Amino acid sequence: MEKRDLYLLLKKERIKEFNEKVANAKELDLQNVNLRGRNLTNANLKYADLRGAYLANSNLKGVNLSHAMLEGASLHRARISGVYFPKNVDAQEILNTINYGTRIRTSDNTEIHENDLLIVVDDDPLLV
Repeated sequence: MEKRDLYLLLKKERIKEFNEKVANAKELDLQNVNLRGRNLTNANLKYADLRGAYLANSNLKGVNLSHAMLEGASLHRARISGVYFPKNVDAQEILNTINYGTRIRTSDNTEIHENDLLIVVDDDPLLV
């Protein structure tokens, strides 16, 4: 499905139809879309490329963004209850975009999280 078609479904808040169309998609190009003020509750945006997207005042309740690309996206005053954000977006970035309208900056250090470190002492792995 083309970017324009996906965008129009979201813009018209036809979430059920959108989710049916992208059910098996592993990539969704939604770069730089303007979805300001839209109700996107439970939209399947898990693999969405939302870089540069404008989502100010949108309702994102229950949206899974766990593998979404959010670099440069704006979520100013968006409702984010229950949103699953990707690991490469710091909590402070989320607060800054919600409260001040800043664009999201992502970190490139997503491979190893400090809680995922594995330390080997005398050939005996210890999980920290």
